[in-house]
Amino acid sequence: MHPYCKAIPMCEGLTLTSAGTVSGQVDTVGFDYAMITIQAGTAEAAETAVTTLALYENDTALTAATSGTVIYACQGAAATSTSAGFVLPPLSSTKQTTLQLLLDLRGRKRYIAAQFAPTKQTVGVSLTAHLFRPENSTDNIATVATTSDGLRLFHCA
Repeated sequence: MHPYCKAIPMCEGLTLTSAGTVSGQVDTVGFDYAMITIQAGTAEAAETAVTTLALYENDTALTAATSGTVIYACQGAAATSTSAGFVLPPLSSTKQTTLQLLLDLRGRKRYIAAQFAPTKQTVGVSLTAHLFRPENSTDNIATVATTSDGLRLFHCA
């Protein structure tokens, strides 16, 4: 089995010098499933909370991450919070943090955007979309030109 996957950077790797927001979007046309990966480096403080982690969708390219319809949104909260539906773990000051959101694209709009915001300085943040189950595996997984964002595809025996 060859699990065809197309990896697309949703934004450049960024270093947040203070509390800030990172966002990016991906065109999902021709794919049925996505995994959005948020990779955050070590944080300034031992318990740097994540204030926002959200996904948005829209039929056309989004002018801002929040200009689409909310698919999923959660906020950081204390582990004992009774008002938060899901508690996001704080970022570590000694280890990298990886958060992954899995999304069935069937019935979704074409463009998906992600937004991530920690409360304090974080060394390095990146957003990557991994798209799976293409309609046409050869067209949608084709190697991209070196001037384009995306995966450089190699088949290994």
